[in-house]
Amino acid sequence: MAAEGVSVNNLWDNNILIVAIIADLIAQGIKPLIHYGEYHEWKWPLLLSSGGFPSSHSATATALTAMVGFTEGFASPLFAICIVFSGVVVFDASGVRQEVGKHARTLNAMFEEFKWGDSFDYKHFTELVGHSFFEVVGGMALGLLIALLSLRIPFLRPR
Repeated sequence: MAAEGVSVNNLWDNNILIVAIIADLIAQGIKPLIHYGEYHEWKWPLLLSSGGFPSSHSATATALTAMVGFTEGFASPLFAICIVFSGVVVFDASGVRQEVGKHARTLNAMFEEFKWGDSFDYKHFTELVGHSFFEVVGGMALGLLIALLSLRIPFLRPR
């Protein structure tokens, strides 16, 4: 509930948020297309995956950060917060989660090789969790491109 005399902005008026969401949706949406172009097979689960090219995490964080820079200024405290936030997201996407994917591949191979799945309540681990450096850079480039293009669209321009 808003305080008396203070207006509550409509969520759809938040162009920074809208551009970040658009970057995320585009990054996720093109993953099956890119996979098809490379392997000539449709892999629709990529629409909801947290790995693959481009990194939607990196695209979203980069679009958000760029839009804050365009709106609030690149010397603003809010832009500084977004840069740090984006750095953590990118590091996590390419570092920590990439390692988790490697561990999952190793554990899955061990369970299959030694038939441990019969002895344990084993569920196949998701292997495509993190991103390669190339996937992260692709996501960052896509996020920046979407933020720059949004400056040309009247209803998405920062106010």
